[in-house]
Amino acid sequence: MRLVSPLLAALLGSFSLLACGRGQGGLLGEGFGAGGGQRLLLVLPVPPPSWSFLPELRMALTWRGRGGLLRSALLLPGQSLEVEVDRGLPQAILALPSSSGRGLRPAGAIYPRDGGDELELDWRGGYAASLALALLGGGIDPWGFDLTRLADEACERWADPWLLPCLDAAQALAQQDFRIDMLGQARSFQVRLPGPGPWAPESPFGQAAVSTSASEAPLAQLPEGLWRFLGADEELLVRVDAEGRAIFVTRP
Repeated sequence: MRLVSPLLAALLGSFSLLACGRGQGGLLGEGFGAGGGQRLLLVLPVPPPSWSFLPELRMALTWRGRGGLLRSALLLPGQSLEVEVDRGLPQAILALPSSSGRGLRPAGAIYPRDGGDELELDWRGGYAASLALALLGGGIDPWGFDLTRLADEACERWADPWLLPCLDAAQALAQQDFRIDMLGQARSFQVRLPGPGPWAPESPFGQAAVSTSASEAPLAQLPEGLWRFLGADEELLVRVDAEGRAIFVTRP
């Protein structure tokens, strides 16, 4: 456990831009807790099956400690860590996964939450925490919104909440223009990805693209937009247009 270094703080700022589209601002809530300290056990999730073949999976855990200090620890998926926080002071806790240094969508949680002195981070919570960061980055207090419920609703309707970019959701919430039909079903297309694969989706809710035979390219079901996949030693960017046509860029 340690204070966040200037380099990691910069990386966290970059993550906020990557996960939420754009924007600047603080990562977590400001102010000190008035209720004293609380020892809190943070429990990280195991990787989703779609990431099972990715090498060197690590998770960079970040939280606010006593006095509002931003702290971090590098852990393995499934591990836990006891930390001390300002009791009852709301904050977004994130666990940023990476494979060989390449970032993926986070796990997370909104604190406080029912559960006493143990807080399990999960993939739905990663979306909710990222949405809180997007609101904070726009100067909006996120704690008046039920972001956990919004993430749950997005999962129920879409299976993958990241189909609704958290910046779009944050802007709608900030403008009091959020509508439930923003979670309407997106049209998707079957897209054959470059072989041989397999390709792991950036989102923990996605399905891995795997070849069913040596002669077939990996197949993915993708909506319109820009999507990112990781292989064992390279990345794949996929742009899908409104007609389902796709273009690809691979990079080490």
